[in-house]
Amino acid sequence: MANRQLHIDQEALATLGLLQDGLLSPVTKLMDKKEMLSVAKTKKFKNISYPFPFILAPSGKRNKEVLTTLEIGEILDFVCDGEICGTIKTQEIFKIDKDARIKLIYGTNNPEHIGVRDTYRRLGEHAICGDLTVKFDDIKKYKDKIKDAIKDNGAKTISAIMLSGKPFHRVHERLIRTALVKNDLIVVFLLKPYVNDCLPYPTRYKSIKYFCDNFVPKDKVILIPLENTYIFGGFNELILNAIVAKNYGCTELIVGKNSSGLGAFYDKEEFNSILDTLEGIDINIDIMSDFVYCDKCSTLVSTNACPHGSHHHVHYDNDSIMDLFRLGMMPPAILMRKEISSIVLSDLFPDRADKLAKIHQRLSPNSGLLDDFESTDFYESLMNLYQTSSLT
Repeated sequence: MANRQLHIDQEALATLGLLQDGLLSPVTKLMDKKEMLSVAKTKKFKNISYPFPFILAPSGKRNKEVLTTLEIGEILDFVCDGEICGTIKTQEIFKIDKDARIKLIYGTNNPEHIGVRDTYRRLGEHAICGDLTVKFDDIKKYKDKIKDAIKDNGAKTISAIMLSGKPFHRVHERLIRTALVKNDLIVVFLLKPYVNDCLPYPTRYKSIKYFCDNFVPKDKVILIPLENTYIFGGFNELILNAIVAKNYGCTELIVGKNSSGLGAFYDKEEFNSILDTLEGIDINIDIMSDFVYCDKCSTLVSTNACPHGSHHHVHYDNDSIMDLFRLGMMPPAILMRKEISSIVLSDLFPDRADKLAKIHQRLSPNSGLLDDFESTDFYESLMNLYQTSSLT
């Protein structure tokens, strides 16, 4: 007799994959009701900081019917996109408070918050716990890649940098290079989203890989995709980033000074951040200063080390840079490396290729031979013309 089925989406499958492969340790299994209530109250699990209970409560009429009629010990098949992707042996079924859970994750129940709205849609009223297995092989592959890199380098200090790369600009480059000075190995975790994004994930991956392959020692920096599921979407993001980085083998997590994940707040007239609440997570957290381009210094500088006022500073605002890309314009080279801007524009405007080829042929110096044309050739050549200074 076939097992009954529990339907989950790719985001839930990836999250269970993180759990199964030990990246969310000390949590290594779905929590039961007693554990859920304890973690919700104390924000700890096994005396280690943990932001909210780790439970599985999928929505949907079919799932509700199954969850409300289960017997203890019954085995269910997980189904994702029409295919069986794992199993779970029922240990306990219990009701949850959807409002309370969502507030624990995001710090708000405001339906205007995109994460809140999406999680309400995905979250059911009944949770299940029990021994599970899922088919999600990517994580083991990446754990082995980091382990091999640590062994090959004899690395003792391994620094993690979590990036969305929307887009990958000069400050990101500086963070990586600064980290290289004092660490044996840098692991750049590229956050892989499960929602539509302003810049497609393959483009972001291609951009950062280009930088890692061409501008830093290849054996010192490795690029690892990280499933950026809903559990990382709230104001406790930094805690989970630290846990994941530690479980991947990193000894340090680098965080930008202006990171929203720091959750800065005032308590009894003292400045605090979420770092002051962390307990038991054995990883160093290095807070990097803010970087800007200073038109007096004529270079990228830390705001801590620049004597000039803010009116001389150009800030690396992701939204503004992406607005330039949406208009089809190349950002200035002080903001982004021309080769990476070329990758982004070529991917965002693939239909331009024929027209760009003609312009490129007319405006760009060439060998006189007919070479294969890529859109990136045009954008890089155009930036070279922008940077020609003899007539400016």
